[in-house]
Amino acid sequence: MIRRRALLGGAAALASAALVGAPRRARAAWGTWPEEHGDLAIPPERQAGRVLELYMYGGLCPWDTFYCGPGWGEGEGRYLHAFGEAALAERWGACGPGGALSRPFAEDGAGAAIDLGPWTWPLWQRPDVLARTRVIVTRHDQFPHSTAVPLCLTGARLGRPGLAGGGAMIGRHFAELGGGGPRAMVVHPGDIARLDNVQSALAVGPHPSASRPLEVALSRLPHLLGLLDRPATADARAAHDAALSALGARMEARLRRPDGVALAAPELDAWAAVDAVRRDADALAGLFAPELLGLGVGEACGESDLSITGIGARVAAHALAGPEALRYALWVDAGLRPTLDGGHDTHRDHLVSAPRNYAHTLATLVGRINAPGEADPNKLDLDDAMIAITSEFGRTPAREDEREGLGHWPAAGVTVLIGGPIDRPAIAGAVDRASGAASAWASPAEVRMAILLALGIFPFDRDGFVASEAQGGDSVRGALLRLRALLGVG
Repeated sequence: MIRRRALLGGAAALASAALVGAPRRARAAWGTWPEEHGDLAIPPERQAGRVLELYMYGGLCPWDTFYCGPGWGEGEGRYLHAFGEAALAERWGACGPGGALSRPFAEDGAGAAIDLGPWTWPLWQRPDVLARTRVIVTRHDQFPHSTAVPLCLTGARLGRPGLAGGGAMIGRHFAELGGGGPRAMVVHPGDIARLDNVQSALAVGPHPSASRPLEVALSRLPHLLGLLDRPATADARAAHDAALSALGARMEARLRRPDGVALAAPELDAWAAVDAVRRDADALAGLFAPELLGLGVGEACGESDLSITGIGARVAAHALAGPEALRYALWVDAGLRPTLDGGHDTHRDHLVSAPRNYAHTLATLVGRINAPGEADPNKLDLDDAMIAITSEFGRTPAREDEREGLGHWPAAGVTVLIGGPIDRPAIAGAVDRASGAASAWASPAEVRMAILLALGIFPFDRDGFVASEAQGGDSVRGALLRLRALLGVG
């Protein structure tokens, strides 16, 4: 028997993700584009309808993935060649498809030719995907995971009162436009959600508490599905729902002025959101079709293992597919076989872990994108969906120590945008070859603003970002022009 408090607490945790109902005071939906800046909005035909964010927890090395300088570090033990040419060639032979180690991609902001590195090879086989790929060089100053993770997931430094995840902002916007059910989801393996402040992705900051995204911990998914069955009220569900509705009505009546006008009550709005999702639990359960939930086996570098990556990708992509789909899903990935330091954090044996984990994750990602002429309803179409690949920082240009790994490197990382408004392969920003530090870059806050912009959301609404957080943001128009440039929208 499930205790009533436990059941209601679980339902509240689930339903706090639901952004339902209109705001109590009539106003435009949060993030609605103001008329005076309407000319700087992304044209509707180029906007993304939804966003899948793949967050590669632990740190994504640019040098062997999305920012590979041809010849950089060769013979010097740096960049792609940090562990020597012979060891790299041996690993490529075991893990890659053969042929050249890298693939020409685009010029960076400094005019240098940049390749895609060896462990992105699953993308090479999808020219339709590469044609819609934009790499943004990023930089910040936070070395620990515990401060870099929340900064990169929210655009705000840890401890800032306004810290809020993208799910809260995106979900709030689309919920206030109308309709029921959740609008945003955070999917994670379950064993890292409380590490290094990954849970900051669930933060709502100054936004309504009902803006919290739906949290899906894959390790606890059976328990979630059990809650959605509502077993404690199975024999008296209609009476239970009626009793809670009456309670809500009485609470609202107590908050009306003598003239009948309802007072602002954020807690009551949160209650209404919880109640609505509880009633609609059957529809919420539809996000988790049984065929998505099998834990399959993944293979990379001649090795195989159970793939949490695979189930995470299936759940997140399915949640974004279809006419009643969510608008945003954050998929936190730790790789096929997480490193001893956690996820993609390669302080040791980088050349062992990176080829296996990066390639498996990217192969899994492209497997959830419809190819030209394909129309799988459980996959994403790049004309409608934008994919963002993010992480908390890059890795050092040279090996860190005798453990044969690479250290944290916030001086240069990458964010990758695929589809949506992105219409050609390009690189925004540049890295200085001598130092390995970014010489032109976007901040984590600018990445968050750009994702909102791609969805047609005005990022500088109240409780959102401020224009001065964008480089050159001496005005709202200046900031918007900067964000359009990051997206490659002229």
